[in-house]
Amino acid sequence: MARLDGWQVVKQQIVFEHPWLRMIVETIERDGEQRPYFYLESPVDAVAVVAVTQDGQLVLGREYRHPLRQIIDNLPGGRVDVGEDPLKAAHRELVEETGYHAAHVELLGRVSPFPGSLKVTLHLYFASGLQPGPARPDPGEELEIHLRPVEQVYREVLAGEHLDAALHIGLLLARAKGLI
Repeated sequence: MARLDGWQVVKQQIVFEHPWLRMIVETIERDGEQRPYFYLESPVDAVAVVAVTQDGQLVLGREYRHPLRQIIDNLPGGRVDVGEDPLKAAHRELVEETGYHAAHVELLGRVSPFPGSLKVTLHLYFASGLQPGPARPDPGEELEIHLRPVEQVYREVLAGEHLDAALHIGLLLARAKGLI
């Protein structure tokens, strides 16, 4: 069986730096063996919200996602501002993107979507007691908000009809916790 512990960082170089993303190469060493390790790092965490209306409708965004070259359905969410509490970011993102205010928001869980190549934490929340209001998307943010029966979207997730990982994980956690 392979030994997994004992790696030490002996050198680090930031190859690219932007306010939203860094590319890092580190030289790691164990027992005299060295190897390069490349990864991306986000300087801030992210949030996504499983928001369900009183009548069982899931609040979804529909957005063009350029790396996929397609329009996908996803959960409302975004970046946690530097120093911002993730719970407050979840409330903020829900209102900004959808206009909905939530009376109750609870943590579903935290995940690292790509732990081998991306250092970021995604905080997933469940929101209920929704009251509609005007959306205030960020400048340049283009999305359509639509409501879909949560059970239908859940079946679509199980059938592999959606690509967004936060949507998958969020719905599965909410279902496992008996919230939907």
